[in-house]
Amino acid sequence: MKYRLLAIVVICGALLVGACIQEGADGPQQTGMAPATAPAATPAATRPSPADNSFCFVCHANYKKEKLAVGHARAGVGCMRCHGSSDKHSSDEDGLTPPEIMYAKAAINPSCMACHARAKIQAVAVHKPVLSATAAEAKACTDCHGRRHRLKVRTRRWDKTTGKLIADDGVRMTATAPSSGE
Repeated sequence: MKYRLLAIVVICGALLVGACIQEGADGPQQTGMAPATAPAATPAATRPSPADNSFCFVCHANYKKEKLAVGHARAGVGCMRCHGSSDKHSSDEDGLTPPEIMYAKAAINPSCMACHARAKIQAVAVHKPVLSATAAEAKACTDCHGRRHRLKVRTRRWDKTTGKLIADDGVRMTATAPSSGE
């Protein structure tokens, strides 16, 4: 009986997470369905394998020990779950192509809430004023839970809604040397 109940909890948890984010050929698709409650603690034998973010860390090594990235990776949630596969971004040595998915401030909380149950988060008293704030005074989840998840130095800046490059330092890795005219 005990194991049957545990199996039901694990299966329901997996279904809720699957409903939360569906992986497709074009990367993750937000469905807007958030689990009503977080799944119960999962026994070590059924925990997901840690996510492998090594592909992203080739350029973004600063996130190897960053708390938000490490915590999500331990839970089996890698960079690609939130930022898409970003193949064009990762193959652009000049870094002019944006990641597949970026988050304007207004999109951060709904994205976090797609997997982190709002009811559970509201149970923590410090979150109530944040989650009930008007749009003008609202904080993003990453204001507290990801301050170091933002790059300190940006050499490229994109509009997070459109992906349009709005500023860059002009440095190019693939620039060719000027010909000597010979």
